[in-house]
Amino acid sequence: MTEEVKPDQAQGETVPEKTDARKSAGRAASIKFDHNVEIFPDTRMPEYDSGDVKAYRAISRDKVNHFALVCERHLVPRTRSATNYAGLLNPFLVPLVAMGKIFWPPAGQERFVIIYKDVLGKRLMKETDYALDWRQDDVMNIVVKPMISALVDFRNRDFAHGAIRPSNMFYTGPASKPEKIVLGDCLALPSSYNQPVLYQTIERGMVAPIARGEATLTDDLYAFGVSLAVLMRSNDPLEGMTDDEIVRAKIETGSYAAITGKERFKGSILELLRGVLHDDPTQRWTLEEVMVWLDGRRLSPKQSIKEKKAPRPVLFSGEKYFQSSLLAMSLDSNPPDAVRLVESDDLNQWLIRSVEDDIALERVENAVKTTREKGTGPGYEDRLVANLSIALDTKAPLRFRGLRMTGDGLGKAMAEAMVLRHEIQPFVDLFAQNIAFNWITVQENQHIDVGNLISRFDSCRNFIRHGKIGYGIERCVYLLCPEAHCLSDKFNDYHVLTPEDMVLAFEDLCKKGKAPINFLDRHCAAFLSVKDSKVIDTYLFDLASWEDYKKILGNLKCLATIQKRSSMPMLPGLAAAFMEMIDVICERYHDRDVREKLQKSVARYAAEGDLAKMAGILNNAELMARDLGGFKEAMREYNGLQKEHAELEMRLADAANFGKSAGREVAAVTSSIIAAIIILAASFMFFTHTSTY
Repeated sequence: MTEEVKPDQAQGETVPEKTDARKSAGRAASIKFDHNVEIFPDTRMPEYDSGDVKAYRAISRDKVNHFALVCERHLVPRTRSATNYAGLLNPFLVPLVAMGKIFWPPAGQERFVIIYKDVLGKRLMKETDYALDWRQDDVMNIVVKPMISALVDFRNRDFAHGAIRPSNMFYTGPASKPEKIVLGDCLALPSSYNQPVLYQTIERGMVAPIARGEATLTDDLYAFGVSLAVLMRSNDPLEGMTDDEIVRAKIETGSYAAITGKERFKGSILELLRGVLHDDPTQRWTLEEVMVWLDGRRLSPKQSIKEKKAPRPVLFSGEKYFQSSLLAMSLDSNPPDAVRLVESDDLNQWLIRSVEDDIALERVENAVKTTREKGTGPGYEDRLVANLSIALDTKAPLRFRGLRMTGDGLGKAMAEAMVLRHEIQPFVDLFAQNIAFNWITVQENQHIDVGNLISRFDSCRNFIRHGKIGYGIERCVYLLCPEAHCLSDKFNDYHVLTPEDMVLAFEDLCKKGKAPINFLDRHCAAFLSVKDSKVIDTYLFDLASWEDYKKILGNLKCLATIQKRSSMPMLPGLAAAFMEMIDVICERYHDRDVREKLQKSVARYAAEGDLAKMAGILNNAELMARDLGGFKEAMREYNGLQKEHAELEMRLADAANFGKSAGREVAAVTSSIIAAIIILAASFMFFTHTSTY
């Protein structure tokens, strides 16, 4: 249970003391993490939960209290951003102690955990509360100054929090007068995954939580401004609205007006709110301007410009639309009507006569032309809706068949879909049909690295076309989401983040008697190709072969390369598993003696667990050449004997004359030899007798 806090006003609701849970934790079995921290899986700390990620009590070797967030497999944590976060030494941020994978008994599998020092205290407000009616002075002292201090550190470390909101702020001290505010977790989930739409800019509010991509400092400033408004306002003008309705309200009236409603803020805080809640990112206050404001200098933020409304609406799916962005939001709700809008020319006429936007008209015409070039068969409606949405609102996310994503959030959305067994074909079509490429080419957001995304999307399009092992949609996942663990079904109980992790997971499976028939599947090959292409790319041809011995040898050589390059320990479990498949490889050798010697040599190294030496022996090109040469010589000898046998068989067919011609020849030769001997003897005797006289 959390507590809603209002300075100088005691709350009737109380929060259970954490010390009770900690006393009972002494009886819980603990898990050692890195020999320095113990985690207690039987002791939950729900007050520190981060959305779907649950918190558990932890304690360090020097008896300092911590808490561990155990990540979910389908939600990729921000491990890359954690390095920058760890360097932040700010008293208003929860300190990161450690992170890594452990075996988690409640789930019976490995999980990634993030461990923080327990300095949070109590939660400032509930997730369901959106108006606290604080005084401006209290907001300035308790929240504004600490948060600006944290934002300055974020800028200096090139980091964005992505989860700034009152329900993720914690306080110490009495409820009537909090002493210090501390920001909670922002690493255990994808960036802004748990952030309500209210605290998102209009563009990010349109995106599915899993696919928002990395937040930026300007997004944090916007969330900071919304947080201040929520703390100070006395009622919620957006109460009861859905996420889409909140986004629509921001588009129609501007963020500031939608969030503050009828509240009338006075003094310098009004300038701050108008500055950081500006809907145009180029006009939104930067951190430097916020710091100038904090120093007391007066600034005059520009009034947010509402999106232009057309004097006449366009009718879509029974509703009237006056703004292009709102129409773009709704197109995927009724694809057939979107086709009607195009075929009837109503959309073009509306853009010409009412919106008077020649640039948007040109984009729409190009979108329709591009879509028709791909054909009007199956999938035409979905492609048309996606391309029209891009053309009508260039700031909007990528929308396709129910998916709503940013470019750098696409990878985590794909990873989630694969873990949860959702349909993956829409992601394939995004690249195969050039929809993702069409989206990135019209982007004008200065915070999007367009060049980098174009390069990666183009690579993904090629991977989809290639389709062989090591490529395909699997490789797209790891290219677009480098933080993802290997998603192969073989590793459902493991958290594989590196090639070394993969080898050790295979070793553990083999020791448990669960060795797979084929170690490296499509996910494993794609994962290794992205993480370290040198250990697998030369073996991809073997892995894709239809010949069993090539597949087995390709698997062995790849895993042996990882073992050798990383100086890994011996792997007897893996070696024993390959020994059971060794006959398929040894059968390639023709010499029985060579096969026997080969098996004995491999068995010796298998007992040691040395995959590299096993692969070296089995992949000995010189030995193979000698064996092949000997086999060819034996074949020639065999062919000669076969011919001789055939001739004898042919002669035996004439049994009456068999051997006569050969006998005559032998007799003639024999008589010739005898005659020669007699002549030589007679000559010798004649010359000897003559010489004596």
